[in-house]
Amino acid sequence: MSDDSQRPIIVKRIKKSAHGAHGGAWKIAYADFVTAMMAFFLLMWLLGSTAKGDLEGISE
Repeated sequence: MSDDSQRPIIVKRIKKSAHGAHGGAWKIAYADFVTAMMAFFLLMWLLGSTAKGDLEGISE
C-alpha cells in the first residue's frame, strides 16, 4: 500500500429503528373486557325490562 493517506474513511452507522409494536396486548384485553361488560349490562337491562311471567318461562 503505497499511499494510505488518500484512502477514503468509511464509517458504517447502524440505524436503530424504534421497536414498533410492543406493548399493545393490553388493548386487546381491554376490548374483550369492555365487550363482556357491555353484554352483561345488556343482559341485565333485558332481564329487568321483562315481565315476571316471561322470567319464569325463561328459567324453565
